[in-house]
Amino acid sequence: MGRPWGPVRARTPEAEALALFLRKRVDESPLTMTDVAGRVPFSKSRVGAFLSGDPVPGRDFVVALVRVTVPEPVLRQRHEAEACRLREAAEHPENRGRQNGDGDLAGELERVRARQVDICERLTRAVEQRADLQQAAQNSMQLVMVLLTMINNLEGKVRTLSAERDELRARADDRAEVEDTQARLTRALNQERRAREELDRARDKQRQADELASHVEAQVLALTNELNRLRAQESDSGPSAADGAGGGSGAADPAADDIDRALARAAAVNDADDETIRRITDALQDDAQGLAPHEGPADDLIGSAVVPDNRDNPPTSTTTSDKPSGQPWSDRWSVTSPLLFDVGPEVLSADAVAARYNLAGQIGMAGDHREAADLFADVARDYERLRGPRHPSTLASRHHHAVQVGMAGGHREAADLLADLVRDCSRVLGPDHARTLTNRHHHAVQVGRAGGRAKAVGLFADLVRDCSQVLGPRHLNTLTNRHHHAVQIGIAGDHQGAADLFADLVRDYARVLGPDHARTLTNRHHHAVQVGRAGGRAKAVGLFADLVRDCSQVLGPDHPGTLSVRRHFTYLEA
Repeated sequence: MGRPWGPVRARTPEAEALALFLRKRVDESPLTMTDVAGRVPFSKSRVGAFLSGDPVPGRDFVVALVRVTVPEPVLRQRHEAEACRLREAAEHPENRGRQNGDGDLAGELERVRARQVDICERLTRAVEQRADLQQAAQNSMQLVMVLLTMINNLEGKVRTLSAERDELRARADDRAEVEDTQARLTRALNQERRAREELDRARDKQRQADELASHVEAQVLALTNELNRLRAQESDSGPSAADGAGGGSGAADPAADDIDRALARAAAVNDADDETIRRITDALQDDAQGLAPHEGPADDLIGSAVVPDNRDNPPTSTTTSDKPSGQPWSDRWSVTSPLLFDVGPEVLSADAVAARYNLAGQIGMAGDHREAADLFADVARDYERLRGPRHPSTLASRHHHAVQVGMAGGHREAADLLADLVRDCSRVLGPDHARTLTNRHHHAVQVGRAGGRAKAVGLFADLVRDCSQVLGPRHLNTLTNRHHHAVQIGIAGDHQGAADLFADLVRDYARVLGPDHARTLTNRHHHAVQVGRAGGRAKAVGLFADLVRDCSQVLGPDHPGTLSVRRHFTYLEA
C-alpha cells in the first residue's frame, strides 16, 4: 500500500529514478519508515533524505534497504543489483550526459527500465496466480469425478434398500427389521443429498477457477506484450544511451540481463508447496487411472456401447483436443509460458520440471498421446538428473510415459518400458506397493494388446493372486484385474473357463457395487457372451434377455449399451 511520500527533491533524472525505486520497495513491504530506520544503520531523518533523492545514498544504504524490505531471495538479489546500478548512474550522471548529449534521454531510459522491472514483477505474480488457479481447477475436477462415483454407488444402494423395505412390508415381517431398513435407507438418501451438494460446490469452484484463469491468462499476455514494447522502446533510445548505462562497458546491460533471467524462470514459478501439491496430484492420478484402471467395456456401457466381439478394448478418450490443427501443443503453450519448452541446463529446476509434468498430463487428457509421451520422456530424464533414477517423481514420470506410448498405439514399446518399470518399482518400493501393482497391471494390458495373449493370461493370473493377498479378493483393483484375466482367457479360446470366472465376477461386483452398476452390467454381458461361445446357446439367450431388461431399466431403452446388448440378443435368437 502506497505511503504519503513527500515530493522527490532529486537534482537529476538518475537520482529521481533511484529514489522512486527505493520508495517502491518500502511500499511493497509491510514495514513503516520507523521499522526501516530501526533495521538499517541510519537515522530516520537520514533515511527520509535518501528516499527524497537528495543526497544520493551510498551503496551500503541501498543494499541494506533492499535486504530488509524484500524477503524473497531471488527477488532480493535482482532488486539489489538493480538498486546498485541505479545508484551508480545517479552518482555519476555526467557520464551519461556527456555520451548521450541529452540528460532527458538518459532519464527517460531509466524510467523505461524501471517500468520493465515493475512489469516483470507483475508478470511473475500473474504466472503464479495462473498456476494456483490451474491447480484449483484440477483438484475440483478430480473431486467431481470422486463425487459422481459416490453418487452412483449411493443411487444403487437406495434402490436396493427401497426394494428390500417394500419386500419386507409386503411380507408383513418383523416391524423392527422394517424400521432398521428404513433407517438405513434414510441415511443413504441423506448421504446422497450431501454428496450432490458437495458436487455442486465442486463444479462451482471449478467454474470460478476456469473463469479467473482466463482473466489471468489475458493479463499474462498483456504484460508480456507491454514488456516487449518497453524493450523495443529501450532499443529505440539509441546505442549511445545503452552504452552510457554501463559506464563505458560496451553493450553490457545488467538490468536487461536480470529481466531475461527472471523471465526464464517466470513460467516455472510456483508457491512453496508446489512439490507437495505435485505429489498429491500424482497420487490422485494413480488412484483414478492406475489403481482402478479402465476396464474398457465398462467404460463403453457408461459412454458408448458394449464391445460386441469381447476384445480387450483399449480405453478411448472422450475428451477432444481443442488445439488448432497443425499447431503443436508446445507452440500454443510457449506463447504465454516460454520457459516450459526453452529451459537450458543452467536453469533446470524442480519447479520447471513439475510444471512440464503437469502440462504433459493435460496434453494426454486432451487426446494428444504421442506428444504427451514425448514430453513425459523428457520430464523423466530431467527428474533422473535432478533426483536420481529411484526417486518417486522419476518413477511416476516413467509410468505416464509408458502409458501414453501405449495409448498412442505403441503397445510393444509400452510393454517393454513397463517391464523395466515393474522391476525398478519392485526394488525401490517393494513388490506389494500400490504403484508396483499398478505398473504390473498396465504391463499385462500392453503385453496382451501387443499380441502376447498367453503371456498376458499368466501375468494377470499372478496379479490377481497377489492383489487378492495384498488388497483382498473383493477390492475394486482386484476385481478389475480379475476382469482382465477372464477377458484374456476368453480370447485365448477357453470360453468355458472365462464364463466361470465371469460368473464369479458378476456375483462379487453385485455385492460390492450393486446389481445395477455399470461394471456389474458389463461383466454380465461378458458372461453371457462366453456362455454362448462355450456352447450354452440356450442359457446365453436367457442371460441376454435378462440383461436387456435390466439395461433398459437402468440405462434407458435407447442407451448405446442397451442397444449393443439387444444386438447380441437378436443375433443369438436368430
